[in-house]
Amino acid sequence: DQARLLSRWLNGQPQGWLASHRLMKTVRWDTVDQLPSLDSSGRTRLVPPKTGYRAQLKRLWLQKNWVELIELASQMYCEGVNHFWLDLQWYLWQGLSHAGQPWDSWSDAVLSDLRLLLKRLPGLEGLAWNDGTPFADEVTLAWIAEKVNEEDMMYGDEAAIPAVVNGQTDDVLILESEAMEKGDTEGPEAALTWLQSRPGMDTPRHRWLIRLLMARVAEQYGRNDMALHLLGELITRAPQLTLEDWEPALLFEVRARRLKLLRMKAGRSESDKARLMPEMDTLLAGLIAIDPARAMVLCG
Repeated sequence: DQARLLSRWLNGQPQGWLASHRLMKTVRWDTVDQLPSLDSSGRTRLVPPKTGYRAQLKRLWLQKNWVELIELASQMYCEGVNHFWLDLQWYLWQGLSHAGQPWDSWSDAVLSDLRLLLKRLPGLEGLAWNDGTPFADEVTLAWIAEKVNEEDMMYGDEAAIPAVVNGQTDDVLILESEAMEKGDTEGPEAALTWLQSRPGMDTPRHRWLIRLLMARVAEQYGRNDMALHLLGELITRAPQLTLEDWEPALLFEVRARRLKLLRMKAGRSESDKARLMPEMDTLLAGLIAIDPARAMVLCG
């Protein structure tokens, strides 16, 4: 109670949100030294967030009401056992990243704090509430894999994926930002439809690049099965386009993205891991053949 009172006071000070937020993170996360216990079905005994909370967050996100989204997610974090609800961290990061100054300068704090928590409590993101609802949905898991655990599995930071080919930004790849914006406002399905209907994309090269953008959009919005399908199609078609000679950096990206998603899928069960291991080994071998130095971080 004293921590909450101090947190509220800090939040009321000029640019005091970060100090307020970090105080509650210290109290609620840093005092946790082990994973929640599980019942016989493999679920935790923790009660899930209140009914309607997820819909409230989603509504503010769709409305792009970023500051109110930040405030609501911060408030929810302090209730009950909601500090284990990792979807809140995704919404916080979304709000901070889009709200402008001074909020956007604090977005990295969400990533670094969650990274430290997951290193101390490995496997937390795979747990579920007592009703079976996961602590982290597919969108949050993809975000954790790509942004939070950036040094663990692969490139993590999108800056490591070259968007420039032969010194010139590709005329197709520059559509990505517009597609993502459409995904934010109208949903990922609308973004994929928009990409697929772009005029003048008649050559095999253009069609391949459009499919790559569709895979990026699908992955960004947690449509991992769709992304895997598209990435698999791109890999199958690559030899027909002599992609290894044409644009090896893009082929590296496609294989690395598919490997990341397959590793996430393989982590769910030993049967999935055994089934997917041959393809993961093939993908890794292909990455090493293209660029051994960059592929080194994927080995282990």
